[in-house]
Amino acid sequence: MFSLHKTLGGVHPPQCKDTRDCPVTSIDPPKQVRIPLNMHIGAPCKPVVAEGDHVYVGTLIGDGEGLYAPIHASVSGTVTFVGTETLPTGQTAPVVEIASDGKMEHDPAIAVPSYTTKEEFIDCVRASGMVGLGGASFPTWFKMRAPKGKEFEYLLINAMECEPFITSDFRQMLEHTERVVEGVARCARALEIPAACIGVENNKPEAQDALEAMIKEKGYEDFIEVLRVPTKYPAGGEKVVIEAATGRQVPAGGLPADVGCLVMNVTTVSMVEEFFRSGMPLVSKVLTIAGDCVANPGNYEVPIGISVHDAVEATGGLSKDPRKIIMGGPMMGRTISDIDCPILKANNAILCIEDKAILPDETPCIRCGRCVRACPLGLMPFAIDAAARAHDAVKLDEFAVMNCMECGSCAFACPAHRRITASIHEGKGIYRSEVARLTQPVKGA
Repeated sequence: MFSLHKTLGGVHPPQCKDTRDCPVTSIDPPKQVRIPLNMHIGAPCKPVVAEGDHVYVGTLIGDGEGLYAPIHASVSGTVTFVGTETLPTGQTAPVVEIASDGKMEHDPAIAVPSYTTKEEFIDCVRASGMVGLGGASFPTWFKMRAPKGKEFEYLLINAMECEPFITSDFRQMLEHTERVVEGVARCARALEIPAACIGVENNKPEAQDALEAMIKEKGYEDFIEVLRVPTKYPAGGEKVVIEAATGRQVPAGGLPADVGCLVMNVTTVSMVEEFFRSGMPLVSKVLTIAGDCVANPGNYEVPIGISVHDAVEATGGLSKDPRKIIMGGPMMGRTISDIDCPILKANNAILCIEDKAILPDETPCIRCGRCVRACPLGLMPFAIDAAARAHDAVKLDEFAVMNCMECGSCAFACPAHRRITASIHEGKGIYRSEVARLTQPVKGA
């Protein structure tokens, strides 16, 4: 059904997968969680609880409309704060704070969902609060709706986990192999997609073998296949996955549906299946907590809304003070300065680093072209970088700044240590501001 296709660019950073053999461990419930209601692409949810309310694990605390994903309590206890505040990320969002009673009692109203049509299946997924757990945060139910005039030919499961350090998806494939495969089968059948592929980098042979054995055991070989992909960053980029598995290229400004593909993260599809088995919505997250400052690096299941500080302390704390704390991987993650920052739905790692945290100083671009060769989307990063620093919106448009997925390959490959990815991120903001300025209605017109 599927054959491997060559993709552009890519780099080979050190893998640092030291936690690959660490089984997922649950931590004790924290004293409190602070759950932002904007943990998805789209408008933030509105709180549906008030201070003083008692909630259970799985109780709905935030709901919305349009492009959104509902949000549920991750601990049982009492709501102690409902309001809007500025998060450590700089965003302003509604927040619900819950003081845990330590019991972790499940909401009595939780029931196993059922469906008979595609539309009912998608509604069930919406109720689960599921978003892309690989870091995208896009509401899963919305992604499952093919745009008018389009239909999905392929379900592609992104199990690459190409970021250094992170091994949470790898553990998902090993520890919940059957749930992953059944989740793929359920989604493909419910959404009427004829063929599915699980793409796994070849640095994870144990996961590849386990998935293939389970597919054979279940008798799903006629429509589910494991694609063994050469290890290269960013093999897990959505557009890269599509091209590697199908040979199709998503057009600039287009969507995977434009080439007949639905792409889902492997942990996302596993948790969708868990929801249809237990009825429990998305309330916890498996994180890789690692780095040279972490006392007990490993993979841990934590309640959504727990602070970074509490999560790290619950695993044994730090062995030394870090110079840098990153939410996510070193290539695409976000450095944080406030360790009270809450863990969100799409967070998949916390890295606490000292030795490799200091970056060399920037030097002028030498036009060597390494960033161009490294770009998986065929862009000219050095030119976008220059345009961003010059605040030149015309050049940013010319060099297609909005097509960049900010994977960091260009910055990794740069011998001048240019902060190209950060510059491109700023360039997108400049471009958006200029577009907004040019398209706003003229006063008095």
